[in-house]
Amino acid sequence: MYQIDNSTAVATIPASTAAGTPGYFTDGNPATGVPATIMPAEYQNMLMMEIINVLAAAGITPSKSNFTQLLTAIKAVGRQGVILADTGTAGAYAAANTPALTALPASGYIQRINIANANPGASTYAPDGLAPKPIYGLGLQPLQGGELPVGVAVLMYLVQAGVNGGNGAWIIVESLGGASQVAPATKSQHSIQLAQMAAVVGGIRNGKMSVTAASATATFTADEVAVKSALGGSAWLLNNFSKTINLATTGAGGMDTGTAPVSGFIALYAIYNPATGVGALLATNATSVTPPEVYGGANMPAGYIASALVSTWPSSASGQFVAAYQIDRQISFSFATAATTSVGVGAPTAISVATLIPRNAKSCSGWATVATSGSSYASLNVSSSSTLIGLQQIAGASNGGSGTSSGSFSMVPLITMQTIYWSSTATGGTFTSASVYLSGYTF
Repeated sequence: MYQIDNSTAVATIPASTAAGTPGYFTDGNPATGVPATIMPAEYQNMLMMEIINVLAAAGITPSKSNFTQLLTAIKAVGRQGVILADTGTAGAYAAANTPALTALPASGYIQRINIANANPGASTYAPDGLAPKPIYGLGLQPLQGGELPVGVAVLMYLVQAGVNGGNGAWIIVESLGGASQVAPATKSQHSIQLAQMAAVVGGIRNGKMSVTAASATATFTADEVAVKSALGGSAWLLNNFSKTINLATTGAGGMDTGTAPVSGFIALYAIYNPATGVGALLATNATSVTPPEVYGGANMPAGYIASALVSTWPSSASGQFVAAYQIDRQISFSFATAATTSVGVGAPTAISVATLIPRNAKSCSGWATVATSGSSYASLNVSSSSTLIGLQQIAGASNGGSGTSSGSFSMVPLITMQTIYWSSTATGGTFTSASVYLSGYTF
């Protein structure tokens, strides 16, 4: 390509004439009196300068003997990109295009922006004064902070169902020095999110719930709760979790279906909707079933895809939470009688505690008493099995008259679901009574 340089060329480009009616070239037709189209100098100057300017943009010097310069220039210019100056504020970015956009573009439109202020959290971008749209990461989720440091970022406009409700969003394609957002890993070669690292479903840090009197409502709080879509599935860590449950309602924040059980057990799940970033509690009847660590019922509220068991609580005769206190995965309540007798219990004997602790209880705690008359030494054993695994003993002596010994036991493992074992011995004297009481359990 070269610019005209013969002796008839002029040194300055002639002024353009007024625009006429757009049309097309013709060779003309003498038979019908149609003249051929004249090729004016201004038209040929336009063609020449359009090509010359493409070469100039690519930094190519025109050459009479090189016939591939335009193709080379187009490839070079295609690799260039205009970097717009950020004129917005931190988290609310803006820029001006030349020419300005008059409407939001179609999916796939790219903008390169020199970010002036790092984003502190969720952010938007509004080019040329158009409506601001949220900026998402490659995981198609809102930003959390640190994804857009000062420097160049590349954004792509995307209109897609499930992304900002199908209303359009700017997606970070590249951000130099910024934290990268990725979708949750589901295969062995996928990049994982920080929230997926060493996340054990139901893991709780400083989980608490307190019910001081029977009530249909309660609030569960935790510094952090790990929820998952399934065992081994995608994980999210919910921080500063504080949600209230109302057993008189259904759906998120209430029962999953039906009414609360009477004199049974209620499983509470922390549930999470990653599309909205919203968490809640969901209750389900766990009286006759062992609640799984991830909610397995058919009544998960729409949009909530992750969950974790955070509590299994006794219910009262009126279908309310009984008075109790929970710290992490341990629940304490006012003591209740598990078994009592006025005669000795020889060989280790099973005690069903199904009315006091739920099916998923891992251990239980409480206290026991043993009484005799006359001079004797008496003991009461509480254990996990008939072979005295996990034995804890309450014992005492009496010298004439009668004597009663009492003591506590703690964290007796439940090898058989909702079952512990007891036995007693007495040397001399007469055995008069023994009782076992429960005051709490872990799940």
